Amino acid sequence: MPLLFGFRTRNPSRDRETDEARFTRLATLIDEIAAQIRAERAGLEKRYLDASANAGFLMAAMDNDEGPQHSSARLDAMTSDVLNCERRLDALSRQVALLEDLRKRAEGLLGEASSHKDDGEAQAGSVTPTGVS
Repeated sequence: MPLLFGFRTRNPSRDRETDEARFTRLATLIDEIAAQIRAERAGLEKRYLDASANAGFLMAAMDNDEGPQHSSARLDAMTSDVLNCERRLDALSRQVALLEDLRKRAEGLLGEASSHKDDGEAQAGSVTPTGVS
């Protein structure tokens, strides 16, 4: 059945307010998650530096024949831990970069919506047969 009557959209300023509230919530959530990742990263970096230093001291002791007999196995375990830590630090860096990119893109969308403010207000009263102005 053909559309006999057009429909009206809601006020563009109400749309902007809704979008702003939504993107503000999104930005807050992104910031919270990024802060959690940064906190994890900071703690992990400290443990990484400690483990790297300990591995270096153990290696030096082994080179000087000062370490206990089981030092080789301990050094292998420490090396494995350091490598795992490096992989995790890399993953956390990628996660933060993704969140930063997402936040910028969301801000861009919100800015884009604001730049169309005048366009939307001018078209708010017009109605076409398809309902799209």
